[in-house]
Amino acid sequence: MLSQKSFENKGSSSESSEVKSEVSFREKIALTRAAESLSGRITRSKEYEVISDKEKTKEQPFESAAESWIWSNEYDEALKLEKKLAKQYKDKPLEEAIAGKIISNEQGECYAISASCASNFKKASYEESRRQIIADLKALPGIGPAREQTLKQQGYNTIEELQNHPLWKKQAYNFMKIVDKQEIPLIQKWLCQRFPKSHPLLHYLAGFYQDQDFAIVDIETLGLSERPIILLGIAKPKKTQVCTSQFLLRDIQDEPGAIWALISQLEPHLSLITYNGRSFDIPYIKQRLAYYGLDAPLDNTHFDVLHFTRRALRHKLSDCKLETVEKYIGIKRDINIPGALVPHFYDTYLRTKNPGPLVAIVEHNKQDLLTLGTLFSRLYEEWNLD
Repeated sequence: MLSQKSFENKGSSSESSEVKSEVSFREKIALTRAAESLSGRITRSKEYEVISDKEKTKEQPFESAAESWIWSNEYDEALKLEKKLAKQYKDKPLEEAIAGKIISNEQGECYAISASCASNFKKASYEESRRQIIADLKALPGIGPAREQTLKQQGYNTIEELQNHPLWKKQAYNFMKIVDKQEIPLIQKWLCQRFPKSHPLLHYLAGFYQDQDFAIVDIETLGLSERPIILLGIAKPKKTQVCTSQFLLRDIQDEPGAIWALISQLEPHLSLITYNGRSFDIPYIKQRLAYYGLDAPLDNTHFDVLHFTRRALRHKLSDCKLETVEKYIGIKRDINIPGALVPHFYDTYLRTKNPGPLVAIVEHNKQDLLTLGTLFSRLYEEWNLD
């Protein structure tokens, strides 16, 4: 990025403005060319497989959260929806199809969509979370299931009580110190060293936060790597409502502005809730930031709901797609497209400038955000730690 100091000794301010304008013009040309080639790459390369309904008897890999396959009936229904929306919104401006406004920041512009609805977001209370965490003696290094059983038979039922044990008192003291000070990142790091990332105690750790300290994040991209993010969504639970903000690309040039709009809402104190976000969403955002020479720490405490879902529901579901989980917890979408078809819908929009396909993408992303909040709360009913 060029700074003003670069031109202090090289001419007048008007010359500086001309140079900056030329650089800006070049960047716009480069982005336009990238957008033009992008459509062709999407058409040539599909990152999903359409599977016939006749193959539904075959088990799909449960561990896969990426939508790399689509049932043929879902595919057909999505294409019908695309045609319907294209007809409904033909020749209509984006603002008429999707209520929102153009916003700008230091990195550019994007289209912002805001909404709020009643919230059913719940988490464990602080008291319950603390009780569950300190009741598992295995949180201390050197204590396994057998030794934990022996210690509890001796009357040491919590880590707090182990502060009086001649052998374990130092470790117990160190652990209780960060628990009682509610040093959440340190507690999470400690627990991750002792338990798998899917362990219920890491879910219960959310009880140390207030409801308003969470940010649910989900992104829509044009591929699984090194392609633009076309929509970034964030939902913030409040006392009785959840407020969603979505940052949409009207064209590929809007990507840096849209990413920065999301970054600006991720205050350091917020804890992230995602679905496969540790492996996909957050690394992808960092990748795109680096592409534009931007930097943001994104080191917030993180609850990846996918890991908890796999542990809690692996014996109850055929796969861990979010749509499959929705059926289990009783959520039905009014407008639904498989996530794998988002690039196709966006490509249709880029080619035709018809905002209809964007309606489906925005609704898909918004429902993902709301489902994540509901699922995060519902998973507490699946644990049986007592």
